Amino acid sequence: MAGLYAILGHCDRDRIHQSVDRLICLPGESVETIVEENLSIAWVSHDPSDLFAPAYHAETGVRVITSGRVAWEESEWRRAEGLSHLTGGLSNRLILDRYLSGGVAAVERFNGSALVLIYDPREQTVHLLTDHFGFYPVFLYRAESITGCVISTFPDAIAQDSQTHTTDDHVSMAEFLREWKITPPHTYYNEIKYAGAASHWCWNLNDLTYRQQVYWQPFQSGFASSFDRAVDNLTEAVQNAIQIRTLPRLAPIATYISGGMDSRVIPFAANDSSSMYGINLYDVPNREAAIAQQLCESAGVEYVGYARDKDYYPRWMRQGVEISGAMWSVEDNHFLGTLETIQKLGAKTVLAAFPVDDLFKGACLEQRYVQFLGRNLPFFQFDETCVRGFLMEDPPRPAPSEFASAIDQRLQTWFGDLPQKLRTDEQRLQVEDRRVRPGCYQPGLSDNMMFRIVPYDIFLADRAIADCYSQTRPQWKINATLWSQVVARICGTSIVDANRGWRPGASHAEKLLIFAGDWLQRRFVKSPAVKNSPATDGSWSNLGWYAVHSLTLRDLWENTPSDDRQRITALWGSDPWSVPLSDWAKPATLTTKGMCHSNSPYGLFRILTLLNHWSIQRSIQQSSRFPTRISP
Repeated sequence: MAGLYAILGHCDRDRIHQSVDRLICLPGESVETIVEENLSIAWVSHDPSDLFAPAYHAETGVRVITSGRVAWEESEWRRAEGLSHLTGGLSNRLILDRYLSGGVAAVERFNGSALVLIYDPREQTVHLLTDHFGFYPVFLYRAESITGCVISTFPDAIAQDSQTHTTDDHVSMAEFLREWKITPPHTYYNEIKYAGAASHWCWNLNDLTYRQQVYWQPFQSGFASSFDRAVDNLTEAVQNAIQIRTLPRLAPIATYISGGMDSRVIPFAANDSSSMYGINLYDVPNREAAIAQQLCESAGVEYVGYARDKDYYPRWMRQGVEISGAMWSVEDNHFLGTLETIQKLGAKTVLAAFPVDDLFKGACLEQRYVQFLGRNLPFFQFDETCVRGFLMEDPPRPAPSEFASAIDQRLQTWFGDLPQKLRTDEQRLQVEDRRVRPGCYQPGLSDNMMFRIVPYDIFLADRAIADCYSQTRPQWKINATLWSQVVARICGTSIVDANRGWRPGASHAEKLLIFAGDWLQRRFVKSPAVKNSPATDGSWSNLGWYAVHSLTLRDLWENTPSDDRQRITALWGSDPWSVPLSDWAKPATLTTKGMCHSNSPYGLFRILTLLNHWSIQRSIQQSSRFPTRISP
């Protein structure tokens, strides 16, 4: 997708056509505009129009528009080809058919990371449905105003509309710098809010009323009867979710693959791996890249190595912010540079496994390292103390004095009904869920970027996987206990995890032996260092290298306008420019719970994210033009 823009109430055609320009990122994207008496819609997409274009029923006038993708079994795709009384993409024909026969309840709990918009002129109603985990970004401008409401996948597109009025939310900006994310449902604009995960909105354009309800809540039906049953259920759900996204009609498929345990399930569970490419990013060929290539060869997938240049992250920084809207850090701008590769491969579907850590490996649970003789072992144990925050730094950097009270109030609102001490599985999972959903707010993921530039899908967005998430005990998530068994079943155990060195499904004792061996090797055998390079042993770069060596980054930093410096100083809580850039290169410190180091590359890149966002906004305002489209 590139995005959707919908205006409730009367709208002149020029306004909705102008919104298209604010959504388009690349040449050749599919575009469709719909103008009804009380509703106007712009749909821009990378997805094949024959499968995903808006659908229409001439007899009733009902329309279905999906931004993102709803996933179907092959039998359903074939059934859609016979729905000749409906026009439009096959996926939306299926949704429209369900709505006409069973109402909106028959559409809820759809498979996929998407928003579904249904317009029914018979009742003058507009229905908006979001996905289970809130992976797909959906934002609302003045939802309560009915005829003035705007629905969009991109907050900046709303803010740049000449007929909307928005004001900057500085609390959100301060939160982003401190917490690595904004507390939902807030954005960088006071008047624009997130629509909510698993939500159903309905606006009645006749009587000017609206309602919102949540159609799915986790942890309502109890846990799986046993650990083995949980492994069975999640294995089946993951295999099916990947298979229906790798059908021949959706090929060629591109998937991002590393040497870790998450991304490997995609090629091994694919419907037809021969039509798939595995793209692996690295700075220099290393052990991780070698294991990624080994995984591709074992699964029958064509390996595509992508070497980042020495100015990769700074060079793509501005365009990344322009596309993402800056609600995630440019440190996570891993994939924009691969766009030309994706296009050359002719990929109709792009997959990745980014959210696995959050959903099934306990990354958002209260936990701390197990220690032995004062050293951290590669295992976690539960911590009973509930942290009213997002666990990105331990301890978190003090909030800037000007915004401390407002930040605390937001966090108390989001986490405030949870107990101080976590005693039960249900309590631990409720806290985790506040950090996991909505997925489009999660730091460290690249989904928001991917949705805008490639035909991207998230296999973890399906109904069956949501049920597994709801029925998984926290002790099965911590230390990737459950996920490791799922990976072993799908991929086998012969190829080790590049991050840890042990095989999927390894026992606790086996992991300890491997960890001890690696520790001895690090202690007595000096590893060869890669000099004058941002390279690491893993998939991602040493971001601190750029702080010292990148002329692009240095130029932006040293030429920051004084007004922006003052603004950042207030939001950060001190003057970042009083710290030499070389000090920002220092790596974050690992503590018993997570990372802690305010003046680390992560903090620097978050500051640079906001600086780029403000610069882009000024350029648009000064030139009265729309954002520059990408030319890969």
